[in-house]
Amino acid sequence: MRTEMLRIKMIAHKGKPNKSGRVPILMQLTIGNQTCHISTKQTILPERWGDGKPSGHTRDDQAIAAVLDEYRTKAYNKFLIMQAQDVNVTPERLKQALLGKDITNPRGYVEIFDQWLVEYSKMVGITTSKRTLDKYILVRNRLQDYIASQLGVKDISLEEVTPKFLSNFDNYLRVEYNMANNHAMKIRQKLRTIYKVAIDNGWVSKNPFSTVKIHFEPVERDVLTKSELAALIQTDMEIDRLEKMRDVFVFACFTGLAHCDVAGLTKENIITDEAGQVWLKTHRQKTSEVVDIPLLEIPQLIIKKYQGMKELNGKLLPTLTNSCSNLYLKEVAVRCGINKTLTFHMARHTFATTVTLSNGVPIESVAKMLGHRNIRTTQIYAKVIKDKLAEDMNNLATRICGDYSIQTSNIAIHIS
Repeated sequence: MRTEMLRIKMIAHKGKPNKSGRVPILMQLTIGNQTCHISTKQTILPERWGDGKPSGHTRDDQAIAAVLDEYRTKAYNKFLIMQAQDVNVTPERLKQALLGKDITNPRGYVEIFDQWLVEYSKMVGITTSKRTLDKYILVRNRLQDYIASQLGVKDISLEEVTPKFLSNFDNYLRVEYNMANNHAMKIRQKLRTIYKVAIDNGWVSKNPFSTVKIHFEPVERDVLTKSELAALIQTDMEIDRLEKMRDVFVFACFTGLAHCDVAGLTKENIITDEAGQVWLKTHRQKTSEVVDIPLLEIPQLIIKKYQGMKELNGKLLPTLTNSCSNLYLKEVAVRCGINKTLTFHMARHTFATTVTLSNGVPIESVAKMLGHRNIRTTQIYAKVIKDKLAEDMNNLATRICGDYSIQTSNIAIHIS
């Protein structure tokens, strides 16, 4: 628990005299580096004020001094009571208490986060996924860990959430968890979502996020090339667990599904239409978007390979957890001679670039198969292809440099 003490100072606001020339007297409350003021409803002539109290000895001066002493005593007593109740006292909260708006258990940031999580969890499977819920729970735990370890309290009031607090929390995440910028920004977005609940409900008026920027750095999306994908398919894994891992990964490379979506597939997701075309129909767990993917020959063969396996327990393919999959994929990459850090999500990027866009599939169709709500998300992959083409041509220029020459003296240049 923080132990900053209360400091009280009486101030004559000499910049606002009334018609009689008297100025209002304010009580300044300071705790730590936070300060606020409260009216004492007393006024005094500026020349009769000195050193934080009336300087005269008239009956009026003595009456004002008595009122100010009463305010000071009430403030100290209320401060001690709130501390005894294990309330994290701030000047603003003390002011509200003195004005008769005392809240024994003020709304805290973690408190409203917990309340929001209870309601949000009810929407899992309807408008959100368990995966997204888990991400919010992780943010909530990171927030409470920071408040406890750095501030020494269980929670902080909504009034204490300031741009400085958010900046310090951001630094804490980057230092303690070696968190990259984009991950930290996603956490900041979730914190903003929770704070907006407080604003919308009228529990707080200020918005500390209004001056805090959320900026994402461009991310280079690594993909498998055509030759690397071929090596992945053709290499004999020799080890059963790696063969299964390779097959599931290749399936994702030709369908564009994320790990959680592949893991949730059953035979009911595979449909053959009247024309004989085999389709994969499902919903993305992340966005609940409907996904319809016409299956190519390779993913169909992989499905047939594992058809009827009892150990799948009704699932379409032998999937593992995402972390375990990424671990096995490192071994798969070594066996295939792929000098890249394979992750399961790279399959989705490979589908978007190497398998579809590079082979002339319209970007609108790719966006639909990926389950993107906004085609601008898909355009990121189109940029990857352009960048790769430019890189390939630059490498070609380096390789053929000196192999060909041209006599510029024999070329006539005409400018019209």
